[in-house]
Amino acid sequence: MAAEQPLFSPKQVACALSVSESSVKRWCDCGAIPSEKTAGGHRKITLEALQSFLAKSNRNISCPETLGLPKMPPTRVVCVEGKNSPRNQTFRDALARGEHDVCRRLLHEMINEGATRSQAAECLIADAMHGVGHAWQCDQIDVYQERRACDMALRLIFDLSSSLPPVPDDAPLAIGGSPQCDPYQLPTALVELTLREAGWRATSLGNQLPLESFIQATADCQPQLVWLSVSSIDDEDTFVANQNRMAASLAEDVVLLVGGRALTDSIRPRLRFTAHCDSLRQLADLAEILLIKCEHSRSQLCQERAVHTAATTHQK
Repeated sequence: MAAEQPLFSPKQVACALSVSESSVKRWCDCGAIPSEKTAGGHRKITLEALQSFLAKSNRNISCPETLGLPKMPPTRVVCVEGKNSPRNQTFRDALARGEHDVCRRLLHEMINEGATRSQAAECLIADAMHGVGHAWQCDQIDVYQERRACDMALRLIFDLSSSLPPVPDDAPLAIGGSPQCDPYQLPTALVELTLREAGWRATSLGNQLPLESFIQATADCQPQLVWLSVSSIDDEDTFVANQNRMAASLAEDVVLLVGGRALTDSIRPRLRFTAHCDSLRQLADLAEILLIKCEHSRSQLCQERAVHTAATTHQK
């Protein structure tokens, strides 16, 4: 048996909304607030009718205790700052509100206009997450909104990657990730997307990975390219020592790419790497050049093997 809804008088509702009683009566008379009348002709308003009015009029109950209701926290108005573009603003706000379909539509609109997937991701997703992170730190959005945005951004990147044509099985291999004490998942996921789009068999090893694991992974997988995305460093000296040890373990023909906001001008000169990338666009351009070099080297190797095989056969 359903519980009977409480009934409120126009005076009670007026006090709860901090408006005049005559305004509430006028809203009742015009149907904006559905109401009932008692046998004595007095207006009564149900909680459901009041909630419907609040949703349609975008009003809030300022004094819920007058209706015997618990006091609720104020609804946050989400407006995340970032690039000064209507599309970027719409994407940022939709991401903070958890509107996955809106974000996906905006990404594909940009791709249909001629942008690559990595360009669209950098323009919209990276910009939005930077704004969301800043808004969370400034207490402009709640922690659940920041966590939800992170999860949704990862799913959007996965959607973009899944829509790429298959990479050939014999394409050069790239592996990488983020080092220990780096909790950020998005940067390495964006690198993986960019490299796959450029034609690499790219696999992200994830975040918070000990550099010893990078060394083991390169020994196991024998990649032609290794990337290190660094957004956070706890101890600079320890990181530099471990990174250089990892770089020294790579074969001479393995390319080591590094990037990330934590690799400042003071840290980079202390590190060993092949190239540093400031943006996904720069990474995409470099990845295409490196792919051509890898394919040329492989072609040369095949020719040398063919010549060697022919010479051996001739000698026999």
